[in-house]
Amino acid sequence: MGRLKLVRVDWVDSAQPYGCWNHLGDLPPLEVVECKTVGWLVAESDEVLMLAQNLGDVNTESAQASGLMRIPRVCVKRIAVLCQLGGGVNER
Repeated sequence: MGRLKLVRVDWVDSAQPYGCWNHLGDLPPLEVVECKTVGWLVAESDEVLMLAQNLGDVNTESAQASGLMRIPRVCVKRIAVLCQLGGGVNER
C-alpha cells in the first residue's frame, strides 16, 4: 500500500447553478465556494488529487478505500499534510 498521507485540501468550487431565468441586469453574485476537505491521499496526477474518506485492511495486501473524492488541481489553493501512516505532522 505504501505510505499514505492524511491531508487537508483548501480548494474552490463553482457555486450551485441558478435554475431560473435572470435579467442580465440582475445576475447572481460572481463568487466561488471556498472548500476544505480532509482525507487520505490515495492517488494523484498532474491534473487530479484523489482523497479517500475511509481506509480498511491497511495492514494487509488487500487494503481498501471508500468515500473517494476527486479534486481538480487547478482548484487547489493549499495542501496541508496532517500526518502519514506511521509519520508525523508536516505542512506545504
